[in-house]
Amino acid sequence: MKDLYSQKQTDYFESTRPEIQKFLPRKIKRLLDVGCGSGMVSWTAKQNLGIEYVAGIELFEDAANQAKTRLDKVITGDLESVDLEFPDKYFDCVLCADSLEHMVDPWNALTKLGRLLDDDGKLVVSLPNIQNIIPLFKIMFNRLEYEEHGILDRSHLKFFTLHTMQKMFKDCGFEIEKQESNISFNHPFARKITFGLLDTFAVSIFYFILKKKS
Repeated sequence: MKDLYSQKQTDYFESTRPEIQKFLPRKIKRLLDVGCGSGMVSWTAKQNLGIEYVAGIELFEDAANQAKTRLDKVITGDLESVDLEFPDKYFDCVLCADSLEHMVDPWNALTKLGRLLDDDGKLVVSLPNIQNIIPLFKIMFNRLEYEEHGILDRSHLKFFTLHTMQKMFKDCGFEIEKQESNISFNHPFARKITFGLLDTFAVSIFYFILKKKS
């Protein structure tokens, strides 16, 4: 897996992900960024939101070393195997921006993160949608080939539809507080005649704000 990451372009780890920033709560004291890359996303959030403490977890060593220059603490390694020496309920926000799909067992990872999240905290997640029309067309024409980035990123270990995303969150003890997507085709007439039933085929990424089940 580390070999796959070592072949990524530098900008794969350097983006500030402005589309993710808007989902972060306005009042955060302690943020954990899972798969933080070079730390640009959570560093930007720290500057803009005045977050007191930001920790990150990153598998790829070069990116983790960059993140260490920006964040308060960075753990180099795999969330699924490293020991997280944080107290229970330590963070009031945990960010998983396109990271769960890279894990062997994202269900166990979410359960692990739930222990670290305050009872009133938020879990912010983005996940690629395998039901998108592009990979479906590739399957139809026998051309399902992995790519350097995107839905078919060759470092992805798990693939989800909206239903399986929602089920995973529920099974791991979370409720969806907010859900959005980046629908790339949003023609009003097309949506009207299809009753919106085909919307998920135009989505490449779903975004969620989650809270613990009460």
